[in-house]
Amino acid sequence: MSDSTTMKLLPRNAAALRRGQDLDQEQKAAIRLQAGNPVSTRLESGVGNCFPGLEFDIRNLERRFCPFLEVEFGADNNGPLMRVASVNTDGVRAAAASGALTNALSASYLRIAADLAQNRTWRITQIAGNFGPLKQLTVTVANMNGESFGTGRLPPDAWTAARLLVEDSPITLTLTRTPAPGQVTLTGNRARYLDANGALARIFEPGELTQSLCSPWTHDFRDCACYYWASNHPDIALPPKPAGLPASSDNRFNLDTPWERADRSMTTPPIAVTPPKPAIPEMQHNQINRDWQSLNFVLERRERLTDYAAAPFTATPLANRAALIQQLRYAAGVELGVMQEYLTAAWSLRPFATVAAAAQDDVRAAFAEILQIAIGEMRHLRAVNGVLAGLTPRPAFVPALAVTNQLPGTSPATPRPLQFRAAEPAVIDEFIDLEAPAASVDTLYGRILATLEAGEGNDEQQQAISTVIAEGESHWETFRFIKEWLGRHPTAVYLRGAALQPPPAANPAHITLQQRYRSLLETLDLGYRAGIPAGARPHLPELTPGP
Repeated sequence: MSDSTTMKLLPRNAAALRRGQDLDQEQKAAIRLQAGNPVSTRLESGVGNCFPGLEFDIRNLERRFCPFLEVEFGADNNGPLMRVASVNTDGVRAAAASGALTNALSASYLRIAADLAQNRTWRITQIAGNFGPLKQLTVTVANMNGESFGTGRLPPDAWTAARLLVEDSPITLTLTRTPAPGQVTLTGNRARYLDANGALARIFEPGELTQSLCSPWTHDFRDCACYYWASNHPDIALPPKPAGLPASSDNRFNLDTPWERADRSMTTPPIAVTPPKPAIPEMQHNQINRDWQSLNFVLERRERLTDYAAAPFTATPLANRAALIQQLRYAAGVELGVMQEYLTAAWSLRPFATVAAAAQDDVRAAFAEILQIAIGEMRHLRAVNGVLAGLTPRPAFVPALAVTNQLPGTSPATPRPLQFRAAEPAVIDEFIDLEAPAASVDTLYGRILATLEAGEGNDEQQQAISTVIAEGESHWETFRFIKEWLGRHPTAVYLRGAALQPPPAANPAHITLQQRYRSLLETLDLGYRAGIPAGARPHLPELTPGP
């Protein structure tokens, strides 16, 4: 029985993309699964901490500081430890065949690999090289004691020693075998982590930087501020509803509560709304270690106690591919239009320094979040054009970069005109309506997704549109928060003015802005025509912008 599994992931990181490009056609046809990120993966959704990190473990870089070796760091009864975990024998043989590696070095690498296969251990016991701020040194690994002070000091530990070595500089490693005696010396240049394009070098496998992260990082959930985490790491959530709870019952079950609250009972809602709101006690760290299994899964913002059943997706497919392409081009125009409405609203807020102290934090947060939503619409524009490009063979594909003058209203029959307005309460309400689930823009994309699922699109295109729909719901929630933040203050406190006027046509700043906007659209046109990965290049001389 043949395996009919097809690839459902489009690699967005360079390492995964290269891995697919390195395969010949026969290998690509036979491969079951390609390592890489799903299309929904976005850098901006990451927390960005490191060492050991919330999104990646920077220490994994040093595992490959020596050419052809994978090294593990640690300590044992003998002190610091640098143990060889694996040898890239294919790389060794290829380098030897090309003359880039001497026969003697090649034999040493293959000897280590053969011993590892026999469960023998090889350790790096001495490193000679340029340790950056510590200059040229010969370091015996066992002599590092966790301290690094004064003239002639050593690195404090094995990982820091590898970290300090200057990339591309010559290094000499002495390795010792146990239990049977043996020793080899390896020479070469300290590996580089990035290639000429600034992407992770080929020595790293897709996903390698995250493979050592632990989960669920419950202690940090306990101590971090609210909304600090990415969406897949809740710190607050809606509590689970008791079975059979009528819709008219206590509304406190529909209010956010700490995910790690100490009271796990269901006898009363875990939220107190009587002013002043008392703090909700959270689990202590020892309780988290002992009772982590009592923390509920969170789906669609609510903790779940029973099996989850997703609401069925229902939307009417469009008549044919031509209608689908027309709807996608309209959707791109909507994205361009709403992002400009959102940017206008963001810059209608007063500069923070001129806002009363009591409102500064709310205005700052509103500005930052509106800006992030606008950036999200820019990503949606890219996604829509990606789907269009897949439905229209190149070179016939023409990017969709025209702004629509009619945005979806509260129903398909009631569109509203594109308008550039200040962030007044009524305007924020319209933004909320625009992004609301199962309404407005979501309905627009619902029909697109239904058509793709009906046979007009592939898995990648369906994932791309599903992501746009999911992010639209996130925008809806964020605008609701923005309404709450700004609603605490009179509009005069946070708005430059309610009645925004267009600048004079001869205004120099306006002219410059229009020129830059046209240049941006031309660059997008080039990039969308070229596709991935060519469209990410800073210069595309082989293409010219379309009309």
